[in-house]
Amino acid sequence: MQIKSVFCFAGLDNAQRFASISGLVYFALMLAVVLLGPSAGLYIPAIILAPVLALTSLRRLRDCAKPAHFVLLTLLPFLLVLVTLVHIQSMMLLLTLMLVAAMTIGYLALLPAVAKTHYVQGYSGPVDMAEVARPARKDNPRMRVEPTLGGADSALNDAFIAAEVEVDQDSAQVQYEAPPSENDYQQRRREKPSKFTLLQLEQWLRNNKKGAMIGAAAIVGSMLFMSLWSLLPESETSDSKPEAVENQVISAPEAKRISTTMPDGFSLVLEDDVLIMRWLGDTGSPTNLWSLATAKGDKTCSRLRFNNGTEYRPMIVDLLADTGTEARFSPLDTEAIVVDMARRGNVSLCGYNFSLKGSQAALGKEAAFRDYL
Repeated sequence: MQIKSVFCFAGLDNAQRFASISGLVYFALMLAVVLLGPSAGLYIPAIILAPVLALTSLRRLRDCAKPAHFVLLTLLPFLLVLVTLVHIQSMMLLLTLMLVAAMTIGYLALLPAVAKTHYVQGYSGPVDMAEVARPARKDNPRMRVEPTLGGADSALNDAFIAAEVEVDQDSAQVQYEAPPSENDYQQRRREKPSKFTLLQLEQWLRNNKKGAMIGAAAIVGSMLFMSLWSLLPESETSDSKPEAVENQVISAPEAKRISTTMPDGFSLVLEDDVLIMRWLGDTGSPTNLWSLATAKGDKTCSRLRFNNGTEYRPMIVDLLADTGTEARFSPLDTEAIVVDMARRGNVSLCGYNFSLKGSQAALGKEAAFRDYL
């Protein structure tokens, strides 16, 4: 195959030559990926390979009398494969585009030629292919007969020449084998039903174009959908979940707080079943004073002690921005603490000692606290 014929614009390519050149173009591109990596350097070999693919597509389209703009059927997948290799680097998308490229090449290769053309290695055009087309001659056992003039020698010479021509014709007939007819094809198919040749595949595709196109479109469509789905950023799906949870927390109604003020200046608050002891007076920036989960913080805030020696551990004690201090207790201790608040004389927490005189009357004012007494 001459290099000039590969870059020829005016010639014709048959199906086999077109499919071979197109396959070699993609093979060269994949080889460049191995050598250069999936980087912008792939644009350099692509500048050489794209015209080769475009020209063989034009020659094939001219061979089957199709419009020249059909060349986009092969060029567009090639460019998309190149962009995927350089920028996207998605294996699923690459396989999808390679499948599309193979289908478009196969479609153009299956188109029949409109005229009987003499091809030399699948090419017909202005490029001189004489040297390529000339077969290599082997040693010929013919006997050379020197020509003579007149008489018996001339007649004998003519006889030798006639015999030589007859031998050449017989050998040519022996070497020539007529293409199989349709009957021969059907007979061979019945004799060897398990052998599925390329000719059978080509004929089946031509007889079932609609079904083949629908099946190919379904395969490509599903692969393209999976490719685009795989390209969706994972951060969007993962980030949306915390946002949804956060929105649920924000939009959720706040728990109802029921409060009663005790005589010595502190308050008891019920937030659902959680008991909170609250008082004012401490200054400073908001901070955590004590946490039962870590057992760290101000040790004076680690115990709620009544004058009879009963103790309860707060789960967490916080200093808030409004100078209020809140101590939260476990819901398991709510009833016992409310009863002790009503019956004991004093209680201490975080270094403060609070009197409980008149606390039972204060707790009785709220129905929520009366349920615990």
